[in-house]
Amino acid sequence: MAPNNAFASQLLPPRSSASVLLTKGVTRLEGTLKLTTAILALAAGVYTFLGVRELLNGSPGMVLFAAVIYSVAVSVGIYAFWVFLMHFMPHVTFRSGRGLMFGCLLLGSLMIVAMSSWLNASALAGAAAIQQHLVSVPKTLFELMT
Repeated sequence: MAPNNAFASQLLPPRSSASVLLTKGVTRLEGTLKLTTAILALAAGVYTFLGVRELLNGSPGMVLFAAVIYSVAVSVGIYAFWVFLMHFMPHVTFRSGRGLMFGCLLLGSLMIVAMSSWLNASALAGAAAIQQHLVSVPKTLFELMT
């Protein structure tokens, strides 16, 4: 008796279905990555906005404009950096390339922290705490040098 090919094809999925499922999973994961990164970048931008607004002096309109521009730049920079690295990393296959990519990741992370950490701290602690810290740091450095 010959096997019924129609019945066998219903039980066993075609070989390409695993790759289709994997492709759909990767597509969903990329969407989740973009959404998560955007939310985290937006949160950093909000605290950056609050920090810039606390530190700037001037007319309220100019302070608002400068704070919005700077916080948007921080948010876009963080988002673009992480999304670019996440999309680019799988294509770097050589060990030396991975090492260089890790170096770029580390340097970029340090730059992001340097760009927004003071402003985020200002937003959370208030401008007076940052100004007090800025007054005490030069004294400490001067004492260390003498």
